[in-house]
Amino acid sequence: MKILTQKTQLVYDTKALDYIKQLNPKSVCITTDPIMIDLGIVKPFINYFKSEGITYEIFSDVVPNPTEELVQKGLLHIIKHKPDHVIAIGGGSAIDLAKAIIYYCITLKSEFMSTNAIQKPTFIAIPTTSGTGSEVTNYTVITSEATGMKNVIQSDLIQPSVALLDYTLTVTAPNFITAETGFDALTHAIEAYVSTPNTPFSDAYALKAVQLVFEHLIPSYQVSENHQSKEYMQLASTIAGMAFNASGLGLCHSIAHALGSHFHLSHGKANALVLPEVMTFNIKNKAVLHKYDGLARSLGFSLNTPERNVQALIKAIDHLKSKLNLPMTLGELGIDKNDLSQLLPTLIRDIHQDFCLPGNPIQPSHDDIQNILFQLL
Repeated sequence: MKILTQKTQLVYDTKALDYIKQLNPKSVCITTDPIMIDLGIVKPFINYFKSEGITYEIFSDVVPNPTEELVQKGLLHIIKHKPDHVIAIGGGSAIDLAKAIIYYCITLKSEFMSTNAIQKPTFIAIPTTSGTGSEVTNYTVITSEATGMKNVIQSDLIQPSVALLDYTLTVTAPNFITAETGFDALTHAIEAYVSTPNTPFSDAYALKAVQLVFEHLIPSYQVSENHQSKEYMQLASTIAGMAFNASGLGLCHSIAHALGSHFHLSHGKANALVLPEVMTFNIKNKAVLHKYDGLARSLGFSLNTPERNVQALIKAIDHLKSKLNLPMTLGELGIDKNDLSQLLPTLIRDIHQDFCLPGNPIQPSHDDIQNILFQLL
């Protein structure tokens, strides 16, 4: 028996605040980061809550790759203020942190209260970047301060009630953020398309997301006021999130998680670096080769063999990276062979233990991972 449930309501083509006004919240906890406050993105919400006498609190300690300690601080915040609505405003880190806080709040209460007495707050995710897809997934990733590893929580408890897509909130993102998060969305879609649990539903989401990214990421990167491309990139990010929430991811994300943890690379940048090498590795599987071929054909490549189509697709991804000024090698990031060699056993261990790896269509050996990592130099 296979079941596909999309629990998050998608609200788009509207201003975020206009939707919030319809909800008539009584108490709100906003999870965000200092940049969202400095840019004035949170201010209209605050002004509205003040004008209506709505109780609100702001937890703005969010940082990239939120840690367990930060979750604990946020947990105390939500337990103290007892909001009926939690609103996460920001990139993936703000949404991921809100998810972890809600998860531990509800599971902690379940230790002392009967299930029917626990009220989960309405959870609204408002993404201000176009990449993570966290607004429609039941995953969150929290970094362990002790080990640096990224730990996953997967539960329907943390699925946002509403994904509120207001593309105008993405316009102020710097172009390098647009590039990195956009590549994260592309990687989500491509990995979901060939993951072992993929379905016709996840394939449909993934194909559409890839097409939208190829059409709109470069214009969105080049002109911040290109509202049409900003809107479609936000939709691409959400659709890619729906794809991998239904199917899982793969080796590219596993390597990106390890490189990001140990070399302090942003997640989108690490994915961009790794994706072509992982695709080259995966085409050893003939079924994957033919799926990539279908993806290439959907983008207009029509060479005379599947192999040539897939090579053209990989070259197109590299071309996209160059247009977005994303790194092509670890060397461009100041990481040399000695740096990589010193951390190699730890990297390989972390990649093998990563929660995304089981979805990859080929399970890599120790030597496979080592070869891919050194190819990145």
